[in-house]
Amino acid sequence: MAKRSIEGNWFKKWFSTADYLELYKHRNSTDASKIAGLITRTLKLPRGSRVLDVACGNGRHSLIFASKGFNVLGIDLSAFLIGEARKKLVTEYRKQKEHLKFEIRDMRNIDHRNEFDLAVNLFSSFGYFEKDSENFKVFKSISAALKPGGYFFFDFLNENALRKNIVPSDVSIRNRNAVIQVREIKNNAVYKSIYIIRNDPKGTKPIVNKFHEMIKLYSLEEFTKAFAKSGMEIIRSFGDYTGRRFNKNTSERLIILARKRK
Repeated sequence: MAKRSIEGNWFKKWFSTADYLELYKHRNSTDASKIAGLITRTLKLPRGSRVLDVACGNGRHSLIFASKGFNVLGIDLSAFLIGEARKKLVTEYRKQKEHLKFEIRDMRNIDHRNEFDLAVNLFSSFGYFEKDSENFKVFKSISAALKPGGYFFFDFLNENALRKNIVPSDVSIRNRNAVIQVREIKNNAVYKSIYIIRNDPKGTKPIVNKFHEMIKLYSLEEFTKAFAKSGMEIIRSFGDYTGRRFNKNTSERLIILARKRK
C-alpha cells in the first residue's frame, strides 16, 4: 500500500459513510459502557459536571455520560456523524436531550475556552494527520477547552502490542457485503485499506468501494512530552477498559488520565 494513496483528508470521506458505521458497530454499547465506567469510577465527578467528547462519532459515549448526570457536548468533524447523533436526540437519546448537545468541530480547533471539567477522546480517535505537529494541536485545543484542573481521558492503541500482533488482512461478511481489510505498519503509522464488495441489483458486476485509514503511532513517552507542552500532566495510565496497569509489551490499550495545570 503506497503512502501516497491516503494523502489528503481521507477521514472526511470515510467518516461520512454508512459503511463506516456498519464496519465499526461491533464497538458496541458494552465496550462504551466499560470505558465510561472506568472514567467515572476513577474520577468521581459530581453530577452536572461538563464533559467534552472529542471525535464523538454518532454519540454513543456522549449518551452514556449524559445518562450519568453530566452535561455533555459531543464534537466531530463529520457532518454526517453529527447528523446521525442529532437524529438520535429525538429517538433513543431523547431522555437525555436536555443534557446533550452535538457540534461540528475540528478537534485541532475546538474553539471553547476553560469550560469543561472533563474531556475524553476514545477508541483511538487520534493520529489522523501525517504531521506530528497537527496531531499534537489536538492536545493543545483540548487543554484550552478544559477548566484549570480539568481532566483528560485519552484512549489509544498500544503501539508495541500492535507492532507485534498486527493482522495483515482479514475477510468478513457484514450486512451481506464482503469486507476485506489490509493492514501494514510503516513510517510510524498503521495504514489500512478497506474494500467493501456488494452486489449491484441493476447489473451483473459487483460494486467495490475502497476506503483508507491511517493512524500515527506514539509511545507513552512521546505522549508525556506532548501533554506537558500542552499544559497537561499525566496522572495515571491503564492497559485496558477494566483498569489494569499499563504494560507497554502486553497491554491491549494505552489509556491515559491527564490533568490540566491550574
